Amino acid sequence: MSLAPLAHQFMALFGVGYAGLSLFLSGLLWAHALVQLPAGLILDKLGIYRGFLIAVFIALLANLLPFISPENLGLATSLRFCAGLSSGLMFLAGVKIIGMMAPPEKMAQAQGIQGAAFSLGIMLPYVTLPYLGEDAWRYSYWIPALIMLFLLAASTKLPAKVRHAHSVSNSTASDLWQVVKSVSTSMPIWTIGVFHGFSYGTLNNLGQWLPSILADMDGKGDVAAWSLGTAVVLLIGTMARAFAGGLLRWRSRSFITNTAVLLIAILYIVLGLTGNPWIGLAVGVVLAWLGGANYGSIFSLTGQSVSPAYMATASGFMNLVGNVTNVLLTMILGTVREYTGSFSMALCAAGVVALLVWVAGHRIIRGMDRPPRTLS
Repeated sequence: MSLAPLAHQFMALFGVGYAGLSLFLSGLLWAHALVQLPAGLILDKLGIYRGFLIAVFIALLANLLPFISPENLGLATSLRFCAGLSSGLMFLAGVKIIGMMAPPEKMAQAQGIQGAAFSLGIMLPYVTLPYLGEDAWRYSYWIPALIMLFLLAASTKLPAKVRHAHSVSNSTASDLWQVVKSVSTSMPIWTIGVFHGFSYGTLNNLGQWLPSILADMDGKGDVAAWSLGTAVVLLIGTMARAFAGGLLRWRSRSFITNTAVLLIAILYIVLGLTGNPWIGLAVGVVLAWLGGANYGSIFSLTGQSVSPAYMATASGFMNLVGNVTNVLLTMILGTVREYTGSFSMALCAAGVVALLVWVAGHRIIRGMDRPPRTLS
């Protein structure tokens, strides 16, 4: 997420417009999406800590090798794909660690806190990079590399049961294939994945595009002027994730998930139709809150659908579906903006699609709150 606040610097560096920028931005997201299921299998088979170390090594390369040829869009985009492989593996490692360490009754709250920490990482570039000068794009690589080194040092404090865990070391290839087959043909997991795509994907795309959307609305085209406002929006989403588990005291997982996606669909259309940047910012705040508040309910619905030993695989496939949805949103918004000169049509289209998804899937989501039939 360290690239979007410097969108104009990267467009100038590579000599591209919004369509080219969307390709560069989405490189990480495509890889993050497509690696989810393989990442789950790696963590289930190889172990959490080894998978984490692999992710750190890939991330370091992805953030240091661009300096070989900074203006080469092909190299930069390829390395963004590598960064996505790292982030996908690292994210699922966090999910799996929570599954091992959190008490069952605190699972949703713990997942919400992890999601909030993830969102803080999204927010950090908006309160730092725009103020680092005309060559700030360099810091968008350096800072993540330094964070990886910090994580590597901090990971040595993980409990031994995490660092030495091998979740399914006795499983054969045939066993894993049966799990993959069961997970990938599960309509509830497909449905929750798409719903996740319109929840997490909304928060992610606010980070990617909200400064540009608001800059278009104010008619000045100054993306940096809206960076602080976007940081506030993302902070709201972060806090919503942190406290998402608390909502389950009053409402069911299915109610929270269904209501959030329905309102997200409506507000996409509202954001597309408004031409006032301050109203757009207010709508962005509500969208961020809805996307964040849905986090704990979505992952706990997924977790109760499978055997605990294969939670990473199921979460990986659900994330794959959700992240493909997220990437498509990113590509649509950037490409339509390039060829229509406005984000309005793309936002309205996203809202209509989200509404159709809700109509098709809300009964399935409601059914997931019933006693689950777990994969074995």
